[in-house]
Amino acid sequence: RPIEYEVLAPRDCEAMFDLLTYEKGASVLRMLEQHLGPETFRDGVRLYLNRHAYANAETTDLWRALGDAGRLPIPDVMDAWVFRPGYPLVSVEADGPRLRLGQRRFTYLEPDAAESGLWRVPVTIRAALDGQVIERRLLLEAPEADLGLPSPADWVVANAGGHGFYRVRYAPALLDRLAAALGELLPIERFNLVSDLQALALAGLLPATEYLTRTGAFREETDRNVWAVLIASFAYTNRVLDDATRPGLGALVRHRVGPAAARLGWEPRPGESELQRQLRGDLLRALGILGDDPETQRRARELYARYLDDATALDPNVLPAVIAIVAFTGGVPEYAAFLDRFKHARTPQEEQRYLYALAGFRQRELIQQTLERTINGEIRTQDAPYVVRTLLTGVYARGLAWEFVKAHWETMARLYPPSAYRRMYEGVTGLVSPAWEREVQAFFPERGIVLGGKTLEQYLEQLRVAVRFQEREAAALAAYLTQRPG
Repeated sequence: RPIEYEVLAPRDCEAMFDLLTYEKGASVLRMLEQHLGPETFRDGVRLYLNRHAYANAETTDLWRALGDAGRLPIPDVMDAWVFRPGYPLVSVEADGPRLRLGQRRFTYLEPDAAESGLWRVPVTIRAALDGQVIERRLLLEAPEADLGLPSPADWVVANAGGHGFYRVRYAPALLDRLAAALGELLPIERFNLVSDLQALALAGLLPATEYLTRTGAFREETDRNVWAVLIASFAYTNRVLDDATRPGLGALVRHRVGPAAARLGWEPRPGESELQRQLRGDLLRALGILGDDPETQRRARELYARYLDDATALDPNVLPAVIAIVAFTGGVPEYAAFLDRFKHARTPQEEQRYLYALAGFRQRELIQQTLERTINGEIRTQDAPYVVRTLLTGVYARGLAWEFVKAHWETMARLYPPSAYRRMYEGVTGLVSPAWEREVQAFFPERGIVLGGKTLEQYLEQLRVAVRFQEREAAALAAYLTQRPG
Protein backbone atom coordinates (compact mmCIF):
# COMPACT_ATOMS: atom_id res chain seq x y z
CA ARG A 1 0.00 0.00 0.00
CA PRO A 2 1.09 3.63 -0.34
CA ILE A 3 3.31 4.75 2.50
CA GLU A 4 1.45 6.55 5.25
CA TYR A 5 3.61 9.65 5.44
CA GLU A 6 4.75 12.33 3.07
CA VAL A 7 8.22 13.33 4.35
CA LEU A 8 10.74 11.55 2.16
CA ALA A 9 14.47 11.07 2.04
CA PRO A 10 16.64 13.69 0.28
CA ARG A 11 16.21 13.36 -3.44
CA ASP A 12 19.75 12.59 -4.49
CA CYS A 13 20.22 9.53 -6.69
CA GLU A 14 21.31 7.14 -3.95
CA ALA A 15 18.51 8.14 -1.60
CA MET A 16 15.93 7.86 -4.35
CA PHE A 17 17.21 4.42 -5.33
CA ASP A 18 16.88 3.33 -1.71
CA LEU A 19 13.40 4.80 -1.59
CA LEU A 20 12.40 2.95 -4.73
CA THR A 21 13.86 -0.28 -3.39
CA TYR A 22 12.42 -0.21 0.10
CA GLU A 23 9.22 1.83 -0.14
CA LYS A 24 7.88 1.90 -3.68
CA GLY A 25 9.80 -0.65 -5.68
CA ALA A 26 7.84 -3.81 -5.00
CA SER A 27 4.46 -2.10 -5.33
CA VAL A 28 5.34 -0.25 -8.53
CA LEU A 29 6.79 -3.38 -10.13
CA ARG A 30 3.64 -5.34 -9.26
CA MET A 31 1.57 -2.53 -10.76
CA LEU A 32 3.68 -2.63 -13.94
CA GLU A 33 3.40 -6.42 -14.16
CA GLN A 34 -0.38 -6.21 -13.87
CA HIS A 35 -0.58 -3.46 -16.49
CA LEU A 36 1.75 -5.18 -18.97
CA GLY A 37 0.48 -8.68 -18.23
CA PRO A 38 2.63 -11.48 -16.75
CA GLU A 39 3.94 -12.76 -20.10
CA THR A 40 4.97 -9.35 -21.41
CA PHE A 41 6.54 -8.48 -18.06
CA ARG A 42 8.59 -11.69 -18.16
CA ASP A 43 9.58 -10.95 -21.76
CA GLY A 44 10.85 -7.56 -20.61
CA VAL A 45 12.88 -9.08 -17.79
CA ARG A 46 14.39 -11.65 -20.16
CA LEU A 47 15.25 -8.88 -22.63
CA TYR A 48 16.92 -6.91 -19.82
CA LEU A 49 18.96 -9.94 -18.71
CA ASN A 50 20.04 -10.78 -22.24
CA ARG A 51 21.04 -7.23 -23.06
CA HIS A 52 23.18 -6.83 -19.98
CA ALA A 53 24.54 -10.33 -19.40
CA TYR A 54 28.02 -10.15 -17.88
CA ALA A 55 27.85 -6.35 -17.88
CA ASN A 56 26.85 -3.46 -15.68
CA ALA A 57 23.33 -2.05 -15.79
CA GLU A 58 21.27 0.76 -14.34
CA THR A 59 17.68 0.81 -13.15
CA THR A 60 16.64 2.73 -16.25
CA ASP A 61 17.86 -0.20 -18.37
CA LEU A 62 15.17 -2.39 -16.81
CA TRP A 63 12.50 0.23 -17.50
CA ARG A 64 13.68 0.48 -21.11
CA ALA A 65 13.52 -3.28 -21.60
CA LEU A 66 10.03 -3.49 -20.10
CA GLY A 67 8.93 -0.63 -22.34
CA ASP A 68 10.33 -2.27 -25.45
CA ALA A 69 8.63 -5.56 -24.59
CA GLY A 70 5.28 -3.89 -23.98
CA ARG A 71 5.64 -1.15 -26.62
CA LEU A 72 4.86 1.43 -23.93
CA PRO A 73 6.79 4.46 -22.60
CA ILE A 74 7.75 2.71 -19.36
CA PRO A 75 10.88 4.88 -18.73
CA ASP A 76 8.72 8.01 -18.85
CA VAL A 77 6.13 6.32 -16.63
CA MET A 78 8.75 5.41 -14.03
CA ASP A 79 10.42 8.83 -13.90
CA ALA A 80 7.43 10.30 -12.10
CA TRP A 81 7.20 7.41 -9.64
CA VAL A 82 10.91 7.53 -8.78
CA PHE A 83 11.67 11.24 -8.77
CA ARG A 84 8.45 12.66 -7.35
CA PRO A 85 7.52 12.11 -3.69
CA GLY A 86 4.13 10.73 -2.81
CA TYR A 87 1.62 8.99 -5.04
CA PRO A 88 -1.62 9.84 -6.86
CA LEU A 89 -5.27 9.81 -5.88
CA VAL A 90 -7.38 8.49 -8.76
CA SER A 91 -11.00 9.66 -8.78
CA VAL A 92 -13.74 7.71 -10.53
CA GLU A 93 -17.31 8.64 -11.40
CA ALA A 94 -19.84 7.19 -13.82
CA ASP A 95 -21.95 8.93 -16.43
CA GLY A 96 -24.03 6.23 -18.03
CA PRO A 97 -21.68 3.79 -19.77
CA ARG A 98 -18.77 6.21 -19.50
CA LEU A 99 -16.30 6.33 -16.61
CA ARG A 100 -14.58 9.63 -15.91
CA LEU A 101 -11.21 9.27 -14.19
CA GLY A 102 -9.03 11.99 -12.72
CA GLN A 103 -5.78 12.24 -10.82
CA ARG A 104 -4.13 14.51 -8.30
CA ARG A 105 -1.43 14.09 -5.72
CA PHE A 106 -2.73 12.51 -2.53
CA THR A 107 -1.74 14.28 0.67
CA TYR A 108 -3.02 14.12 4.22
CA LEU A 109 -2.19 17.78 4.72
CA GLU A 110 -2.26 20.75 2.33
CA PRO A 111 -0.90 19.83 -1.11
CA ASP A 112 2.37 21.41 -2.17
CA ALA A 113 1.80 23.23 -5.46
CA ALA A 114 5.41 22.59 -6.42
CA GLU A 115 4.83 18.84 -6.17
CA SER A 116 1.44 18.65 -7.86
CA GLY A 117 2.59 17.26 -11.22
CA LEU A 118 1.04 14.34 -13.01
CA TRP A 119 1.88 10.65 -12.97
CA ARG A 120 1.40 8.20 -15.79
CA VAL A 121 -0.82 5.87 -13.81
CA PRO A 122 -1.40 2.31 -15.05
CA VAL A 123 -5.04 1.82 -14.04
CA THR A 124 -6.80 -1.54 -14.19
CA ILE A 125 -10.59 -1.36 -14.15
CA ARG A 126 -12.85 -4.33 -13.39
CA ALA A 127 -16.57 -3.85 -13.84
CA ALA A 128 -19.78 -5.88 -13.89
CA LEU A 129 -22.06 -5.22 -16.86
CA ASP A 130 -25.39 -7.04 -16.87
CA GLY A 131 -23.88 -9.87 -14.83
CA GLN A 132 -20.74 -10.15 -16.96
CA VAL A 133 -17.40 -9.07 -15.48
CA ILE A 134 -14.98 -7.32 -17.83
CA GLU A 135 -11.52 -5.83 -17.33
CA ARG A 136 -10.03 -2.74 -18.99
CA ARG A 137 -6.59 -1.14 -18.72
CA LEU A 138 -5.57 2.42 -19.45
CA LEU A 139 -2.60 4.67 -18.82
CA LEU A 140 -3.94 7.75 -17.07
CA GLU A 141 -1.56 10.48 -18.25
CA ALA A 142 -3.72 13.62 -18.09
CA PRO A 143 -5.58 15.24 -15.20
CA GLU A 144 -8.76 13.63 -16.55
CA ALA A 145 -9.65 10.87 -18.98
CA ASP A 146 -12.77 9.01 -20.09
CA LEU A 147 -13.19 5.28 -20.47
CA GLY A 148 -16.18 3.99 -22.41
CA LEU A 149 -17.87 0.75 -21.41
CA PRO A 150 -20.38 -1.22 -23.49
CA SER A 151 -23.17 -0.40 -21.01
CA PRO A 152 -23.61 1.19 -17.56
CA ALA A 153 -21.74 -0.74 -14.89
CA ASP A 154 -23.42 -2.52 -12.01
CA TRP A 155 -20.22 -1.90 -10.03
CA VAL A 156 -16.66 -0.79 -10.74
CA VAL A 157 -13.32 -1.53 -9.08
CA ALA A 158 -10.68 0.99 -10.14
CA ASN A 159 -7.71 -0.92 -8.73
CA ALA A 160 -8.51 -4.43 -9.90
CA GLY A 161 -6.27 -7.01 -8.30
CA GLY A 162 -5.15 -4.44 -5.73
CA HIS A 163 -1.63 -3.87 -7.10
CA GLY A 164 -1.98 -0.23 -8.15
CA PHE A 165 0.24 2.13 -6.18
CA TYR A 166 -2.43 4.79 -5.83
CA ARG A 167 -5.51 5.55 -3.79
CA VAL A 168 -9.00 5.63 -5.25
CA ARG A 169 -11.83 8.04 -4.59
CA TYR A 170 -15.16 6.75 -5.89
CA ALA A 171 -18.18 8.96 -6.48
CA PRO A 172 -20.92 8.28 -3.88
CA ALA A 173 -23.13 6.38 -6.33
CA LEU A 174 -20.26 4.03 -7.22
CA LEU A 175 -19.52 3.52 -3.53
CA ASP A 176 -23.11 2.51 -2.92
CA ARG A 177 -22.91 -0.06 -5.71
CA LEU A 178 -19.63 -1.44 -4.37
CA ALA A 179 -21.09 -1.76 -0.88
CA ALA A 180 -23.89 -3.88 -2.31
CA ALA A 181 -21.43 -6.09 -4.21
CA LEU A 182 -18.65 -6.69 -1.67
CA GLY A 183 -18.95 -10.43 -2.15
CA GLU A 184 -17.87 -9.98 -5.79
CA LEU A 185 -14.62 -8.28 -4.79
CA LEU A 186 -11.32 -9.98 -4.00
CA PRO A 187 -10.17 -9.71 -0.38
CA ILE A 188 -7.33 -7.37 -1.41
CA GLU A 189 -9.84 -5.16 -3.22
CA ARG A 190 -12.02 -4.97 -0.11
CA PHE A 191 -8.89 -4.22 1.93
CA ASN A 192 -7.97 -1.40 -0.43
CA LEU A 193 -11.51 -0.03 -0.36
CA VAL A 194 -11.49 0.27 3.44
CA SER A 195 -7.93 1.61 3.51
CA ASP A 196 -8.68 4.23 0.86
CA LEU A 197 -11.89 5.35 2.57
CA GLN A 198 -10.12 5.84 5.88
CA ALA A 199 -7.27 7.70 4.17
CA LEU A 200 -9.78 10.01 2.50
CA ALA A 201 -11.36 10.70 5.89
CA LEU A 202 -7.97 11.50 7.42
CA ALA A 203 -7.22 13.84 4.52
CA GLY A 204 -10.52 15.70 4.88
CA LEU A 205 -11.87 14.41 1.56
CA LEU A 206 -14.60 12.31 3.21
CA PRO A 207 -16.46 13.04 6.46
CA ALA A 208 -15.32 10.72 9.22
CA THR A 209 -18.95 9.99 10.03
CA GLU A 210 -19.50 8.77 6.48
CA TYR A 211 -16.48 6.52 6.77
CA LEU A 212 -17.87 4.96 9.94
CA THR A 213 -21.25 4.52 8.27
CA ARG A 214 -19.60 2.79 5.31
CA THR A 215 -17.93 0.27 7.65
CA GLY A 216 -21.39 -1.11 8.37
CA ALA A 217 -21.29 -2.86 4.99
CA PHE A 218 -18.45 -5.10 6.22
CA ARG A 219 -20.24 -6.86 9.08
CA GLU A 220 -20.24 -10.11 7.08
CA GLU A 221 -16.51 -9.82 6.26
CA THR A 222 -14.47 -13.03 6.68
CA ASP A 223 -10.94 -12.01 5.64
CA ARG A 224 -8.46 -11.34 8.43
CA ASN A 225 -6.57 -8.62 6.56
CA VAL A 226 -9.74 -6.66 5.85
CA TRP A 227 -10.70 -6.92 9.51
CA ALA A 228 -7.21 -5.78 10.50
CA VAL A 229 -7.61 -2.46 8.66
CA LEU A 230 -11.17 -2.01 9.97
CA ILE A 231 -10.14 -2.60 13.58
CA ALA A 232 -7.07 -0.37 13.18
CA SER A 233 -9.32 2.43 11.91
CA PHE A 234 -11.59 2.08 14.95
CA ALA A 235 -8.53 2.23 17.22
CA TYR A 236 -7.32 5.36 15.39
CA THR A 237 -10.71 6.99 15.85
CA ASN A 238 -10.59 6.08 19.52
CA ARG A 239 -7.45 8.20 19.93
CA VAL A 240 -9.16 11.40 18.80
CA LEU A 241 -12.27 11.07 20.99
CA ASP A 242 -12.85 12.45 24.45
CA ASP A 243 -13.91 10.25 27.35
CA ALA A 244 -17.57 11.22 27.00
CA THR A 245 -17.72 10.08 23.36
CA ARG A 246 -15.76 6.84 23.75
CA PRO A 247 -18.79 4.72 24.86
CA GLY A 248 -20.48 5.61 21.57
CA LEU A 249 -17.53 4.22 19.63
CA GLY A 250 -17.71 1.11 21.80
CA ALA A 251 -21.33 0.62 20.75
CA LEU A 252 -20.39 1.02 17.09
CA VAL A 253 -17.56 -1.51 17.43
CA ARG A 254 -19.93 -4.00 19.06
CA HIS A 255 -22.35 -3.52 16.17
CA ARG A 256 -19.66 -3.96 13.52
CA VAL A 257 -17.56 -6.71 15.11
CA GLY A 258 -20.15 -8.60 17.15
CA PRO A 259 -21.75 -10.65 14.33
CA ALA A 260 -18.40 -11.84 12.96
CA ALA A 261 -17.16 -12.75 16.44
CA ALA A 262 -20.40 -14.64 17.12
CA ARG A 263 -20.05 -16.60 13.89
CA LEU A 264 -16.55 -17.76 14.83
CA GLY A 265 -17.26 -18.26 18.53
CA TRP A 266 -14.54 -18.95 21.09
CA GLU A 267 -13.47 -22.45 20.13
CA PRO A 268 -11.69 -23.62 16.96
CA ARG A 269 -13.66 -25.81 14.60
CA PRO A 270 -12.58 -28.70 12.38
CA GLY A 271 -11.35 -27.60 8.98
CA GLU A 272 -10.58 -24.02 9.95
CA SER A 273 -7.54 -22.35 8.44
CA GLU A 274 -4.86 -20.80 10.59
CA LEU A 275 -5.97 -17.35 9.43
CA GLN A 276 -9.50 -18.03 10.65
CA ARG A 277 -8.15 -19.02 14.05
CA GLN A 278 -6.08 -15.85 14.18
CA LEU A 279 -9.07 -13.78 13.11
CA ARG A 280 -11.05 -15.16 16.05
CA GLY A 281 -8.49 -13.70 18.46
CA ASP A 282 -8.44 -10.35 16.63
CA LEU A 283 -12.22 -10.00 16.76
CA LEU A 284 -12.54 -11.01 20.40
CA ARG A 285 -9.82 -8.57 21.44
CA ALA A 286 -11.52 -5.75 19.52
CA LEU A 287 -14.91 -6.63 20.99
CA GLY A 288 -13.63 -6.86 24.54
CA ILE A 289 -11.41 -3.77 24.53
CA LEU A 290 -12.47 -1.28 21.84
CA GLY A 291 -16.07 -2.50 22.08
CA ASP A 292 -15.95 -2.70 25.91
CA ASP A 293 -18.44 -5.56 25.64
CA PRO A 294 -19.41 -6.87 29.12
CA GLU A 295 -20.30 -10.38 27.96
CA THR A 296 -17.02 -10.79 26.07
CA GLN A 297 -15.14 -9.54 29.10
CA ARG A 298 -17.00 -11.93 31.41
CA ARG A 299 -16.27 -14.89 29.15
CA ALA A 300 -12.60 -13.90 28.85
CA ARG A 301 -12.19 -13.86 32.63
CA GLU A 302 -13.94 -17.23 32.87
CA LEU A 303 -11.72 -18.80 30.22
CA TYR A 304 -8.58 -17.33 31.73
CA ALA A 305 -9.41 -18.91 35.08
CA ARG A 306 -9.86 -22.24 33.28
CA TYR A 307 -6.55 -21.72 31.48
CA LEU A 308 -4.72 -21.30 34.78
CA ASP A 309 -5.87 -24.80 35.78
CA ASP A 310 -5.33 -26.35 32.34
CA ALA A 311 -3.06 -24.66 29.79
CA THR A 312 -4.58 -26.77 27.00
CA ALA A 313 -8.09 -25.48 27.67
CA LEU A 314 -7.65 -22.39 25.51
CA ASP A 315 -6.72 -22.10 21.85
CA PRO A 316 -3.29 -20.43 21.48
CA ASN A 317 -4.77 -17.93 19.01
CA VAL A 318 -7.36 -16.79 21.54
CA LEU A 319 -5.06 -16.72 24.57
CA PRO A 320 -3.39 -13.33 23.79
CA ALA A 321 -6.81 -11.72 23.37
CA VAL A 322 -8.07 -13.22 26.63
CA ILE A 323 -5.03 -11.99 28.55
CA ALA A 324 -5.36 -8.49 27.04
CA ILE A 325 -9.05 -8.34 27.96
CA VAL A 326 -8.38 -9.48 31.51
CA ALA A 327 -5.76 -6.73 31.84
CA PHE A 328 -8.15 -4.14 30.39
CA THR A 329 -10.83 -5.04 32.93
CA GLY A 330 -8.50 -5.97 35.78
CA GLY A 331 -7.19 -4.21 38.86
CA VAL A 332 -4.51 -4.60 41.49
CA PRO A 333 -4.86 -8.39 42.01
CA GLU A 334 -4.68 -9.13 38.29
CA TYR A 335 -1.74 -6.78 37.86
CA ALA A 336 0.19 -8.51 40.63
CA ALA A 337 -0.56 -11.92 39.10
CA PHE A 338 0.49 -10.79 35.62
CA LEU A 339 3.67 -9.25 36.96
CA ASP A 340 4.55 -12.52 38.66
CA ARG A 341 3.89 -14.50 35.49
CA PHE A 342 6.03 -12.05 33.52
CA LYS A 343 8.92 -12.50 35.93
CA HIS A 344 8.62 -16.30 36.01
CA ALA A 345 7.60 -16.96 32.42
CA ARG A 346 8.46 -20.38 31.06
CA THR A 347 8.97 -19.22 27.47
CA PRO A 348 9.94 -15.97 25.73
CA GLN A 349 6.47 -15.82 24.17
CA GLU A 350 4.80 -16.02 27.57
CA GLU A 351 7.13 -13.36 28.95
CA GLN A 352 6.34 -10.94 26.13
CA ARG A 353 2.61 -11.62 26.38
CA TYR A 354 2.46 -10.70 30.06
CA LEU A 355 4.91 -7.83 29.70
CA TYR A 356 2.69 -6.02 27.20
CA ALA A 357 -0.40 -6.97 29.18
CA LEU A 358 1.02 -4.85 32.03
CA ALA A 359 0.69 -1.86 29.71
CA GLY A 360 -2.99 -2.62 29.20
CA PHE A 361 -4.23 -1.84 32.73
CA ARG A 362 -6.15 1.42 33.03
CA GLN A 363 -5.67 2.48 36.66
CA ARG A 364 -3.29 5.42 37.07
CA GLU A 365 -1.32 3.82 39.91
CA LEU A 366 -0.77 0.65 37.86
CA ILE A 367 0.26 2.65 34.79
CA GLN A 368 2.75 4.51 36.96
CA GLN A 369 4.16 1.25 38.29
CA THR A 370 4.71 -0.04 34.76
CA LEU A 371 6.44 3.19 33.78
CA GLU A 372 8.78 2.97 36.76
CA ARG A 373 9.68 -0.58 35.79
CA THR A 374 10.90 0.63 32.40
CA ILE A 375 13.87 2.35 34.03
CA ASN A 376 14.47 0.48 37.32
CA GLY A 377 15.80 -2.70 35.72
CA GLU A 378 12.73 -4.91 36.13
CA ILE A 379 12.04 -4.72 32.39
CA ARG A 380 15.02 -5.42 30.14
CA THR A 381 16.39 -2.37 28.40
CA GLN A 382 15.80 -3.86 24.93
CA ASP A 383 12.09 -4.29 25.77
CA ALA A 384 11.43 -1.19 27.85
CA PRO A 385 11.36 1.36 24.97
CA TYR A 386 8.62 -0.59 23.23
CA VAL A 387 6.57 -0.79 26.42
CA VAL A 388 6.87 3.00 26.74
CA ARG A 389 5.81 3.39 23.12
CA THR A 390 2.74 1.22 23.81
CA LEU A 391 1.84 3.35 26.82
CA LEU A 392 2.26 6.57 24.83
CA THR A 393 -0.29 5.36 22.29
CA GLY A 394 -2.80 4.06 24.85
CA VAL A 395 -5.74 6.38 25.42
CA TYR A 396 -5.72 5.73 29.18
CA ALA A 397 -1.95 5.80 29.72
CA ARG A 398 -0.62 8.37 27.26
CA GLY A 399 -0.87 11.42 29.52
CA LEU A 400 1.07 9.79 32.36
CA ALA A 401 3.51 8.22 29.92
CA TRP A 402 4.26 11.56 28.25
CA GLU A 403 4.96 13.23 31.59
CA PHE A 404 7.22 10.32 32.51
CA VAL A 405 9.17 10.56 29.25
CA LYS A 406 9.66 14.29 29.68
CA ALA A 407 10.99 13.73 33.20
CA HIS A 408 13.22 10.72 32.42
CA TRP A 409 14.32 11.02 28.81
CA GLU A 410 17.98 11.39 29.77
CA THR A 411 17.87 8.22 31.84
CA MET A 412 16.17 6.43 28.98
CA ALA A 413 18.76 7.68 26.49
CA ARG A 414 21.51 6.32 28.74
CA LEU A 415 19.88 2.94 29.42
CA TYR A 416 18.17 2.00 26.17
CA PRO A 417 19.84 0.75 22.97
CA PRO A 418 20.00 3.71 20.53
CA SER A 419 17.82 2.13 17.84
CA ALA A 420 15.13 1.12 20.35
CA TYR A 421 15.32 4.53 22.03
CA ARG A 422 14.56 6.19 18.70
CA ARG A 423 11.67 3.83 18.02
CA MET A 424 10.20 4.65 21.44
CA TYR A 425 9.38 8.14 20.21
CA GLU A 426 7.01 6.75 17.62
CA GLY A 427 4.61 6.75 20.55
CA VAL A 428 4.26 10.54 20.35
CA THR A 429 1.95 9.96 17.37
CA GLY A 430 -0.65 8.90 19.95
CA LEU A 431 -0.59 12.25 21.79
CA VAL A 432 -3.55 13.56 19.86
CA SER A 433 -4.48 17.02 21.12
CA PRO A 434 -3.34 20.51 20.11
CA ALA A 435 -1.76 21.08 23.53
CA TRP A 436 0.20 17.84 23.44
CA GLU A 437 1.28 18.53 19.88
CA ARG A 438 2.73 21.89 20.90
CA GLU A 439 4.65 20.19 23.70
CA VAL A 440 5.97 17.51 21.35
CA GLN A 441 7.05 20.09 18.79
CA ALA A 442 9.05 21.92 21.48
CA PHE A 443 10.39 18.84 23.27
CA PHE A 444 12.94 17.62 20.74
CA PRO A 445 14.69 20.89 19.77
CA GLU A 446 14.81 22.11 23.36
CA ARG A 447 16.65 18.96 24.42
CA GLY A 448 18.71 18.50 21.28
CA ILE A 449 17.30 15.02 20.62
CA VAL A 450 18.13 13.80 17.11
CA LEU A 451 16.53 10.60 15.81
CA GLY A 452 18.38 10.44 12.51
CA GLY A 453 17.21 10.77 8.91
CA LYS A 454 13.62 11.84 8.49
CA THR A 455 12.36 9.77 11.44
CA LEU A 456 11.34 12.66 13.67
CA GLU A 457 9.73 14.56 10.80
CA GLN A 458 7.66 11.50 9.97
CA TYR A 459 6.49 11.14 13.57
CA LEU A 460 5.61 14.83 13.79
CA GLU A 461 3.77 14.70 10.49
CA GLN A 462 1.72 11.71 11.59
CA LEU A 463 0.84 13.58 14.78
CA ARG A 464 -0.12 16.67 12.76
CA VAL A 465 -2.43 14.57 10.59
CA ALA A 466 -4.13 13.10 13.65
CA VAL A 467 -4.55 16.45 15.39
CA ARG A 468 -5.88 18.07 12.24
CA PHE A 469 -8.33 15.17 11.90
CA GLN A 470 -9.41 15.66 15.52
CA GLU A 471 -9.90 19.40 15.12
CA ARG A 472 -11.92 18.92 11.97
CA GLU A 473 -14.03 15.88 12.93
CA ALA A 474 -14.33 15.60 16.72
CA ALA A 475 -17.60 17.51 17.08
CA ALA A 476 -19.30 15.64 14.23
CA LEU A 477 -18.03 12.31 15.56
CA ALA A 478 -19.35 13.09 19.03
CA ALA A 479 -22.81 13.89 17.67
CA TYR A 480 -22.82 10.86 15.38
CA LEU A 481 -21.67 8.35 18.00
CA THR A 482 -24.03 9.72 20.63
CA GLN A 483 -27.13 9.78 18.44
CA ARG A 484 -26.68 6.61 16.39
CA PRO A 485 -24.13 4.29 17.99
CA GLY A 486 -24.93 1.40 15.66
